[in-house]
Amino acid sequence: METFWVWFAKSPLASALRVFVTIVATMALADFVATGDISWTNWEAWVIAAMASAVPMLLRWLNPADLEFGRGSMNDPFDVFGEEE
Repeated sequence: METFWVWFAKSPLASALRVFVTIVATMALADFVATGDISWTNWEAWVIAAMASAVPMLLRWLNPADLEFGRGSMNDPFDVFGEEE
């Protein structure tokens, strides 16, 4: 299980998955607020919005200067909370 949490914290795919699920849930909630009912009739709009949210992550992955997710990323990413020098 620990391996999953490490992957979930650092993987660009996990980041995309988190954003995808959040957008779908937000669109469902917005539908509920507008209509008073959660109906799967607008599921295409939810999925399209969630897929569009993947564009920033795709751009980060393609960017060789991005040190976290980019093609030029390091094997050991910079730890902000590491020991002070």
